[in-house]
Amino acid sequence: MAKRKSTGQSTILQVAAQAGLSIATVSRVLNGGRYVAEGTREKVLKAAEQLNYKPNYMARQLHGEDAFVVAVILGMDLGTISPFSLKVYEDLKVELQQQGYWVKRAKFSSDGALLTRAKAYVGIGLHHNDLRYLQVIQEEMPYISIGDIREGHFWVASNDRQGGYLATQHLLKNGCRTIYCVCLHGDHEVSRLRYQGYRDALRDEGLVPADAIEIMADTGMLALDSYRRIRGLLESGLRADAFVSFSDIVATGIAIALADMGRCVPDDVQVVGYDGVDDDRYNALTTIRQDVEMITVKATELVMAALQGQSPRGCFLDVRLRSGQTTVNNNAFNAAKIIK
Repeated sequence: MAKRKSTGQSTILQVAAQAGLSIATVSRVLNGGRYVAEGTREKVLKAAEQLNYKPNYMARQLHGEDAFVVAVILGMDLGTISPFSLKVYEDLKVELQQQGYWVKRAKFSSDGALLTRAKAYVGIGLHHNDLRYLQVIQEEMPYISIGDIREGHFWVASNDRQGGYLATQHLLKNGCRTIYCVCLHGDHEVSRLRYQGYRDALRDEGLVPADAIEIMADTGMLALDSYRRIRGLLESGLRADAFVSFSDIVATGIAIALADMGRCVPDDVQVVGYDGVDDDRYNALTTIRQDVEMITVKATELVMAALQGQSPRGCFLDVRLRSGQTTVNNNAFNAAKIIK
């Protein structure tokens, strides 16, 4: 007779009994041990599912078990700690806690040494040359990247090239022809992908793309730096129908600069942001919306796969346009299918 699925809080002892294995073996599987036969691993996971087993991460932390910690590294240079990154971090904490893991920010010493011991590490919005990433991989522990493709690691990222294309095509459909793409510095990979999408859309329309407008980290406050950069260009004679922005924060700085120069948004110039976090500060923007919920679900799946010793893999997630007040309303285009 099949054993019934538990309706209460099961224990690791019950999982071991259900699987017909020792507690040590079950613990090794649930903790992501690599040297376990696949048949044994399947037995344990099946038993845990049947019993609705959820590890008690709070109890583990009280006993000082770092094996149940997942450490997160947030970007710390221009544009990488954004409302979007913080939203991903907060949602990821909830998802991983439901899997029995405690999430906390990774700490580093003044000379860059990694101080936080964890079972796995997650980077959100890290640049390829971030020295903290290099410190983490020296630990030879699982690493999961959110927002950036990392060969040899697990990763999940929005389809940023698609996003740049979708934003630019929306503006083209609205009649714009002189469109500029505003990015971060040139070695920023996500900026590069969004700029490529912008270029693709213009070339498909038979137009010549402009060079990317890069934002300099003069103050470290992205909205202010964006404002100063665009206002300076407008004062120098730049004429534009529209701007495709790296983020909603950048789009806000651009819109303020246009207003201060007497240009009406969207009647004179249209602006598209990027991120689409549900936030009262940015709800007026037309923006490319990243799916935070799906990003954190996929990232959690990848963390679990990494802890189980599976081979690294990654995935792109599609984005979509969210209409706002910074572009001309075009219902026919907004109802169209998302470009793959």
